[in-house]
Amino acid sequence: MFRYIMLLSVLLSMMVGVATVAQEEEEEPPPRPVAGNIYGLVTVDLADIRTGPDFAYPTIGQLPLNASVVVYGRSGDFFNRWDGRQWLEIDYGNSHAWIYARLLRTSIAFNSIPPTGRLLPRNADGRVPDVFDLSTDLCAQWPTSPFTQSAGDFYGGQEEIEVTYPGMPGANVYSVIVISPEGVRRAFDSETTIATIRLASLPAEGGTYTWRVAPYWTDSPYRYRWQQVCLLRTGGTIEVPPYEERIREE
Repeated sequence: MFRYIMLLSVLLSMMVGVATVAQEEEEEPPPRPVAGNIYGLVTVDLADIRTGPDFAYPTIGQLPLNASVVVYGRSGDFFNRWDGRQWLEIDYGNSHAWIYARLLRTSIAFNSIPPTGRLLPRNADGRVPDVFDLSTDLCAQWPTSPFTQSAGDFYGGQEEIEVTYPGMPGANVYSVIVISPEGVRRAFDSETTIATIRLASLPAEGGTYTWRVAPYWTDSPYRYRWQQVCLLRTGGTIEVPPYEERIREE
């Protein structure tokens, strides 16, 4: 019986469609007020500065020992040691760039800095897929618009709402996360820049739902192998009737 349940779980994860969200996708933080600036001090001489939060990104410059920088965000989490996955987004010249977090002493704890980036996807050989252009930070290449949704709403009798979002260069699958007022999440996955949100797949709770989207890269049919490329971006809101009203309308 256990083997049957496991097999069923795997098969469901292979489907491109609605799914519950197994893990928390990272979201873009709200803008930080100027008064809330975070500062960093370089702790080594000639610290490498890169275009993105990963050693695979090219070096675009260096900073000297004790150089002071403004920190905009982080990628990764610190647990008990530096392991190459912790990066800081800093002000560099006329734009933003990234430095390995171990090379910077910050004015607040690393994990308290808002997340603004993610590590690069990698294939089974540990290499970044060739479809990605590393000359700039990948998520800077993802357009910020347009996000749209089809006319009408679930209160008007629609059973499905179609949403669209900008394509991410190199991503080959997307997940639209629909979040209820109480925080319950449903994922509607698609291999294109169009996804369909189905009323029947949403929780019984009524109210204003928010939908957000994140791009992924994968070389596997299993959903748990998908690698999120960028943080979730908010696309819009949808008004959803409570389950009792949905039954009455039927």
